[in-house]
Amino acid sequence: MKRIVSLLFAIVLSLNVKAQATLTEAVDFTAVDCYGQDTIHLFEILDRGQYVLIDFYFYTCDQCFKSCPHVVEAYKALGCNKHDVFFIEISPSDSDELCQWWAEKFGVEYPTISREAGGDKIDDAYGIRKYPTLVLIAPDRSIALSDIDCFDIIDNGYQVIVDALAPFGIEEHSCDEEPEVPVVTPEKPEATAIATSDTSILVVWNAMENAVTYNLYQGTELVADSIDDIQYTVTGLTANTEYCFSVTAVSTTAESEKSDEACDKTFS
Repeated sequence: MKRIVSLLFAIVLSLNVKAQATLTEAVDFTAVDCYGQDTIHLFEILDRGQYVLIDFYFYTCDQCFKSCPHVVEAYKALGCNKHDVFFIEISPSDSDELCQWWAEKFGVEYPTISREAGGDKIDDAYGIRKYPTLVLIAPDRSIALSDIDCFDIIDNGYQVIVDALAPFGIEEHSCDEEPEVPVVTPEKPEATAIATSDTSILVVWNAMENAVTYNLYQGTELVADSIDDIQYTVTGLTANTEYCFSVTAVSTTAESEKSDEACDKTFS
């Protein structure tokens, strides 16, 4: 009898070990949410520096029912997908219609991916064997947490999730608080001026990292702005006259220093 009990205990332990996601690296996926409105591309979210918390669930799961309200509270406490972490929930078995019912019942505002959108394949790729399972993926695509204890969440509320994510630098934010946009200032370009006629000079420069457009100056005067190429021809000039130009690179948040002046003389 003791051997049977020991054997059963060992089996239970082995099942618990398999219950968590066993991956160490994230598997990429692209899927449309159950409303057909948003396309979720996992690696794109990670590449912009956010962690991703995936809640694997299905609607007839009792523990999923009990824990979901706390997951929603954690989503709101951590900034509604605008800041350090992006919440997603995935069902391996529920249709779009059932996922919509679930989202509306619990006030889920983050993306829900159904079986119809490939939730079952994502679930298999992550080796999920119990529900709910909450997996945290780091921006470097590693699995930061393979699960957060749902019974602890049910007993002690959303703070369990907040506390589990805190060691990764994931902080609480108001949903009304907009994330800070980092200022990215490109390096200044190197420009060259080449006379092409008695009334025109071609200015060319090298493409700069983080630059979206370029501005062209003659001294302090802005000759042309929002140039989406790496060259610009200045026309309407006077023959046999030297002109000097400088170029700046412009990102989404800042403008670089002016390049050293590039000079040439129009044809005589």
